[in-house]
Amino acid sequence: MIFDAHVHIGRNMMFHIDIDADQLVAVADRAGIDKMMVTEFSALMYDSFLGNEIMRKFHRQHPDRIFPYFTVSTPRVGKRIIDEFERYVNDYGFVGLKIYSTPPTHLMIDSYMYPLIEKAAEFRVPILAHSNSDECEIVSKRIPEAMLINAHMNGSPQGHGDWQRAIAAAKACPNIILDTTTSSFDNAMIETAVEELGPERIVYGSDCPLLDPVLQIAKVRGAEISDEAKALILGGNMERLLSLRR
Repeated sequence: MIFDAHVHIGRNMMFHIDIDADQLVAVADRAGIDKMMVTEFSALMYDSFLGNEIMRKFHRQHPDRIFPYFTVSTPRVGKRIIDEFERYVNDYGFVGLKIYSTPPTHLMIDSYMYPLIEKAAEFRVPILAHSNSDECEIVSKRIPEAMLINAHMNGSPQGHGDWQRAIAAAKACPNIILDTTTSSFDNAMIETAVEELGPERIVYGSDCPLLDPVLQIAKVRGAEISDEAKALILGGNMERLLSLRR
C-alpha cells in the first residue's frame, strides 16, 4: 500500500498546471498510489478560504483516495482561521494541516502560527510544514504534542537542501517527521535518515503533479534499507499518523 503524504490539486498558473480530482486519481493509478494527502493550489498561492472550499469539493468526488489538508499560507487573519480549521476537521473530513510560506521572505512559523498548530496538536492531526528545520525544531520544542512533517526534508528554498540538518532536527525532536519529497536527491539520504531516526519517522511524498510520483517512489524502493522499512515509509507511517486523530 502506498500513501502519498504530499500531493497538490487544482490550478497553478506559475507552473502551468490544472488538474482535477479525476485526473489526479488517474495519475495515482498509473503510479500505484492508493491514497493521497492533498492540498489545493489556490489555498497556497491566493486565498486559503477559497482554496479549502475547492478542496472540499474535490474530496467529495473521491473520498477513499483523496484525503485533504486544510491549507494556510498565513495565519494573520485572527481567530477566523482557527474556527475554519476546526469546522473543516470536524464537519468536512479534513485530516491534516498544511502550512506554507511564499516568497520573498519564506518565513513560516512565527508566533501568529502557534494557535493554529496548537489546535492541530489538540486534534492529533499531522501538520505538513513547508518550512526549514530550524523553524520546525523551534516549534516542536514549544508544542511537543504537534506531529510536524518537515516537507522536503529541508529540500525547499527555506532549507537550502540541507537534509543533514533536517535529520539533526528530527533527532533532537521526536515529534518531527521527515518527508522524502525532493526535486534533487543525494546518495544515502534515505538510508542515513533511517539509520539515525528509524523508519517510523519518515513518510513518502511525491509533490505530484509538480514532480513525477513514479520517480519519487523509486527513491524509496531503491534505497538500501529493509523491505519492512520501505513498507512503513511508503504507507504504513501515514496510516498510523491518521489513526491518532481525536
